[in-house]
Amino acid sequence: MTNLPKIVHLLDDLSLGGVTRSLELFQHPALQRQYDFSMEEVHPEWNFAPKIDAAVIVVHFSVSWKTLPFLYSLAARNSQASLVLMEHSYSREWEALCVAEPARFRSMLKLAHKVFDRVVCVSEAQAMWLAEVADLHPPKRRVIYPWSDMQGLAQLARPAFSLKAPITVGAYGRFVQEKGFERLIHAMNALSDGTEIKLLLGGFGPDEEKLIQLAAGNPNISFYGRVNDINHFLSQCDIIAVPSRFEAYGLVATEARLAARPILVSGAGGLSEQVGDAGLIVDFDDETAIVNMLKNLRHLPLVNMSVAGRDDCLHVTEKRIEAWLQMLGELSLSPAHLKAA
Repeated sequence: MTNLPKIVHLLDDLSLGGVTRSLELFQHPALQRQYDFSMEEVHPEWNFAPKIDAAVIVVHFSVSWKTLPFLYSLAARNSQASLVLMEHSYSREWEALCVAEPARFRSMLKLAHKVFDRVVCVSEAQAMWLAEVADLHPPKRRVIYPWSDMQGLAQLARPAFSLKAPITVGAYGRFVQEKGFERLIHAMNALSDGTEIKLLLGGFGPDEEKLIQLAAGNPNISFYGRVNDINHFLSQCDIIAVPSRFEAYGLVATEARLAARPILVSGAGGLSEQVGDAGLIVDFDDETAIVNMLKNLRHLPLVNMSVAGRDDCLHVTEKRIEAWLQMLGELSLSPAHLKAA
């Protein structure tokens, strides 16, 4: 038995995925010493939520009109607990591309947020957008960047950036339209045959065959397959491109920076917040701009970008733990006061 405050994470799917992997952070001794963490799978499409023995309940599934009855039931049946929403998905770009009725969507967000004592945003860009569209402000709103187990990335050898060898640009993730990988392929196809730039795509998904056909006949484009070992994939790359159409945060960019790989990212969501001196923001909607950027890669301060990116990420785990400890300390100490407020 433990007398530690209980923190329960609610997911609608416990199968292996980015959210589940991110929760491995809570196995760190610095968090385990102060809290008792567990995960539970729930069915948020149901109207009735379970009664949960917890001081803090953290919701990790996306809120929607369909899940509102569950969320209000969760609050009613667990009045002893503070409720936290971890907003993994929604962003300004996602709304622009995927929402047909913004006013209705924003009304749903406001109703959902009323249930929670804290809403954790995964980037400053997401936080600013939610302030605009859902009137979400501190102290209810917090920003805590996501985390994944990046052990070993900081030990990867830096790219050589040799003048005698081609530069390999890598990109990885699910092969779906929102990741924008076809934009890289189009740009590579527009380069001259004698280019010294190679493109390595890692991942899988519904658009895989489409991407393979688009790259057919280009000897400078290759497919790595499913990326089960991020360290190995990144060791094959000199630079990482993230051409996403929307990203709430973009953990790929953090992984690349820790691995000392300069990053070339779209301006979507939290990606631009990660650049600093570690890379460039690229307009991936403009094929000419992408082609010119690829042609001029060798003229970029790649070594400086490599050093800056890794230096900025060396203490990422400690920073995430500190942020969670601060927020959980507030919530688990006085949930009754928070509910009354």
